[in-house]
Amino acid sequence: MKGIKSSRDRRRKSRGSIPNLRPPTMMIDLLFGALMLFAFQMGDPNSKSVIPHDIELPTDETEDTKKTTEILPLQPLNISGGEWIYETNEGDRLTADEVAGRTKSGKIAPVLMLSKTISVQEYVDAETPLRKLGLKVGLAVISDKGKTK
Repeated sequence: MKGIKSSRDRRRKSRGSIPNLRPPTMMIDLLFGALMLFAFQMGDPNSKSVIPHDIELPTDETEDTKKTTEILPLQPLNISGGEWIYETNEGDRLTADEVAGRTKSGKIAPVLMLSKTISVQEYVDAETPLRKLGLKVGLAVISDKGKTK
């Protein structure tokens, strides 16, 4: 019966010729293991301990770092026609030219005090008249008074 092949021999031969669609699970397991190794190397994302570090950012070497700059807090107010005026903490209302006059010495820096609900476009609109005069304007967000978290 050497010339006649049994059905078992035919099945064995036919299985070998069909491509195997089974995924290479061993390789997937190794890749997943490597991914987890790198993920756990990042540290504990739920850690409660924070280590603060004092960092001094580099500045222009020509500037004297001992100089201090006084802050001029300004509350921008939009008046008719797209014009902006700026109110100080003392209640004085200044135009952009008057703000530039007060900060001309370079010892005073204007800072726009804005609420946290203001849009970015409103901030840009309020800052533009001062920037056109060559002022470097800071930004501060006013927190709600009396509320603590």
